[in-house]
Amino acid sequence: MSLLEIKNLCKEYNDVTPLKNVNLTVEQGEVISIIGPSGTGKSTLLRCINRLETPSSGSVIVDGEDVCRKETDLTAVRKKVGMVFQSFNLFGHKSIIENIIMPQMDLLGKSREEAKKEALLQLRRVGLEQKAYHMPDELSGGQKQRVAIARALAMKPEIMLFDEPTSALDPTMVTEVKNVIRHLAEDGMTMLIVTHEMRLARDISTRVLYMDQGEIYEQGTPEEIFNSPKKELTRAFVLRITSWNCSANQHNRDFIAMMASLEEFCRSRFMNKKMENTCEIVFEEIYSGYFSPLFEKDEKINAEFILEVQGENEKLTLTVITKGTKTDPFSAEIDETAAAILKNKTVRLKTDNENTAVFEIKV
Repeated sequence: MSLLEIKNLCKEYNDVTPLKNVNLTVEQGEVISIIGPSGTGKSTLLRCINRLETPSSGSVIVDGEDVCRKETDLTAVRKKVGMVFQSFNLFGHKSIIENIIMPQMDLLGKSREEAKKEALLQLRRVGLEQKAYHMPDELSGGQKQRVAIARALAMKPEIMLFDEPTSALDPTMVTEVKNVIRHLAEDGMTMLIVTHEMRLARDISTRVLYMDQGEIYEQGTPEEIFNSPKKELTRAFVLRITSWNCSANQHNRDFIAMMASLEEFCRSRFMNKKMENTCEIVFEEIYSGYFSPLFEKDEKINAEFILEVQGENEKLTLTVITKGTKTDPFSAEIDETAAAILKNKTVRLKTDNENTAVFEIKV
């Protein structure tokens, strides 16, 4: 028997249907990442699994118990399903250890001594035993999320649900939470993870679900979904999350807006600070060193910049395509400092098109 079975699951509101006939089977030990655009039912699916949302129709069977049946003991089922939210949901007036002790005593009937022992064990598991008697407002966002994970684990769930566990965190704090989730995967914990963090989904998942318009549109191994998706919407989504592009000319050259867009893309990829800074420096030097002076002189010149993240090693390339001129803009003079920076941080790759230049960014 599967640990989790979802059959013909639908969720409807008055003016929207976030889930349409979802079917899914999850075996013990599977790690399933759920990706897709915002507003396509990913979080609603998780909330229906443990009945934080009541499905309109269909079945959600957890370890043989259908949570959609009125007579089902939801408390008993929820003991088997741990949930970690975006916003931590810690009690601010209680210490960290009390946040983990209370659910065990209330829902599992443990003695305080038993609950405390388990709380310390799980805090040690997420690397926060030394913070046991601190208050939540003394912790960083990443530490709070690790506490939330420890609290869920202390309930001894059979399956863990993660709803965008890194989305509320500063990029510098994301890695610590990702590492905890990786360790859980290595330990064989069954998990469903709604995430926009594609590197995490690729690295730890046994299966990836792409959801669109309330349905599981495509599913497969991480390699199948990220490297060779079969369906059009999946391919379009993967392209958006692995590349950034912008265009500029004499009349459209808002450099600040372009840099902001590039920064947002880098952060959506959860690049480390060094990688993000390198991408921004390379783009800035190419734009300001080569193109800004050209735009001043020639209104016919258009430039398109495409930053791509490729392969498991996340190779970074910046492609620059120029139109409206027969002159290779990269033959123009450039400030010596900018030229030295580009030489240090990029490798100019050969191209057959004289109006296209491709740079591999050294990271």
